[in-house]
Amino acid sequence: MSSSSDEERESIVFDIGSHCARAGFAGEDAPSVVIAYEEENEYKETYYSNGYKLFGSNGSKIDMLERVISNCYNLLDDNKVDLIKESPAIFSEHFHDIPSERENLIELMFEKFEVPAFYTTPSPVLSLYSSGRGSGIVLESGNSFTETVVIYEGYMISNSVFSQKRGGAEVTQYLKDHCGSLRNTNRAMSDADYLYLKDRYSTCSYSEPTTKVRLPDGIETDLDMKSSLLKGCTDSLFDSPGLKSLPDMVYESVMAASIHGRRDLFCNVILSGGNTMITGFPALLKNRIEQVVSKRHKGLKLNVVAAPERKYHPWIGGSILGSLSCFMDSLLISKDEYMESGPRVLAKCINPKNVIKC
Repeated sequence: MSSSSDEERESIVFDIGSHCARAGFAGEDAPSVVIAYEEENEYKETYYSNGYKLFGSNGSKIDMLERVISNCYNLLDDNKVDLIKESPAIFSEHFHDIPSERENLIELMFEKFEVPAFYTTPSPVLSLYSSGRGSGIVLESGNSFTETVVIYEGYMISNSVFSQKRGGAEVTQYLKDHCGSLRNTNRAMSDADYLYLKDRYSTCSYSEPTTKVRLPDGIETDLDMKSSLLKGCTDSLFDSPGLKSLPDMVYESVMAASIHGRRDLFCNVILSGGNTMITGFPALLKNRIEQVVSKRHKGLKLNVVAAPERKYHPWIGGSILGSLSCFMDSLLISKDEYMESGPRVLAKCINPKNVIKC
């Protein structure tokens, strides 16, 4: 797919999650637009009422998605009409997204926003691309979901995919449910306070966490609770009744790959997503995986890759992808292709080998 308009404008990369939206031009190092829903009056009420998630189980996801995308365009360029009509749109997606959601998205982008071209690919695939590797096991943990997948020499191993509905929102909700009153203050805790506690003070570290905290309005106080709570809030990420533990997800994903590639995969455990930024997350995950692996494999080397920019991994991977000429020429879905085939043209996005080997 190529046209004169593609040469005039870089692709625009969107990574839209349930906690924030990120957007920017392909080829850039970081998104130029980051919308945190709890900070925006337009989204705040919905975000809090859905349990710290913008996209809840009630209502139409596509309607809210349209509002977020429109706001991203507005923040990227004042002349939004020209920007939309000249710039291909690249989206990250999650394995839990159902086909109808992908179809609604491509319909929205071509028929409502009238973009010239479109592409979408799984977020963990983009995360691996961002890491500069062609093979690896990606553990991506965001606000609503945690996923693992193996990509080996460009091939996504379909039966290595595990996806669970747990993430940062559950950590925040745990603090809200268990946090005691504030000592020496005259006010109650707010939703913004719980988010702040999660982002600033929650930890997976074995060291004893503090109970002395400074809240967003500058108040310093001791939390009237057990000192272990700021670590306890993250325990459900690793062990939750009825769900596979994160170490088991990683291990079983790797075991789905060819036996000849498993050692390489254990040396390339790639972390991605804002939830993995919690203090101590990489170290605890490595420790727990080693416990699982050591029972079955002696002398196996394990390496967990936790890049400082990992909360932006999906967006950065999309930025790299969108700057490649081979991607622009062959993988983008054009408006003509969509008009001819409708949503069925999304089959063009399915094979991640094209993305990795491009």
